[in-house]
Amino acid sequence: MNTKIVSFILLISSFVGISQTRYLDAVFDSVSAKTYNYALRDKDTLKLDVYEPENDSLTARPLFVIIHAGGFTSGERNNNSLIYLAENVAKKGYVVASIDYRLLKNRDFNCSLPAKSKLKVYANAAEDLLSALQYLLNYKTSFGIDETKIILFGASAGGETALNIVYNRELVIKNPESYKHIKPAAVISISGAILKADLITKENAVPTVLYHGVNDKVVPYDTSAHQSCLPTAKGFLMLSGSETIANKIEKYATSFLLYSYQNKGHNIFNLPNDDLYQAFVFLNKVVFNKKLYQAKITQ
Repeated sequence: MNTKIVSFILLISSFVGISQTRYLDAVFDSVSAKTYNYALRDKDTLKLDVYEPENDSLTARPLFVIIHAGGFTSGERNNNSLIYLAENVAKKGYVVASIDYRLLKNRDFNCSLPAKSKLKVYANAAEDLLSALQYLLNYKTSFGIDETKIILFGASAGGETALNIVYNRELVIKNPESYKHIKPAAVISISGAILKADLITKENAVPTVLYHGVNDKVVPYDTSAHQSCLPTAKGFLMLSGSETIANKIEKYATSFLLYSYQNKGHNIFNLPNDDLYQAFVFLNKVVFNKKLYQAKITQ
């Protein structure tokens, strides 16, 4: 059966029941939002926005963390599309946090930026994400967070950052022991990649949803040079993208969902609603109901 039809049937079937399903559907009508300062980096004050469903009686809820795109040089936690996403996820019953992180200033993150400098940018973003998670967990009672159910969601640079703290944490930050208690339950990445797929192990593999354009020339779909840089370029750096990650964690009998978009490149951020909805079907099945699910879908 055509995968689009399957997705449509799953989407429609969620609405025909007598009641909506928490974590899949919008079971709340309204959401509150508040901004917090979570870290100070030199002169930069890093902020995060927390969205919560109003009139929710649960005191321990999954935390859904959004890490924005922007090639590590731009982007913000509170643009209109991310506010829309955060509000809609919070209406499903999640606590949602959308975070800022340090960006590269006065330089482009391209083939002319030395690989060593690129690695520093990755390290800064990873450290900021972990600091944001630490801040949220410090106040987990106030926010009503279940620390065993942290879901990371990132696109492009945000996807790389999320995937790196899950699978390459020891490589990208100097003090991984300080954050060893932070263990994401799942990660959702759009056009993301990691530095070294060999560091994925049975012990650190978590349920993972991956969306990627097969013809992505910025962040590779498989394993290739970041931004298609030539080996002679200062910024030459190999990355392992969604296909490589999926193949690796498949061997460890870890749940994953890989969407491969034929004839598409890097900018697939406006995913079809059906495709994005399947990430929440996946979370419900795998994270909340502890079932094994592995699938590769080509669009």
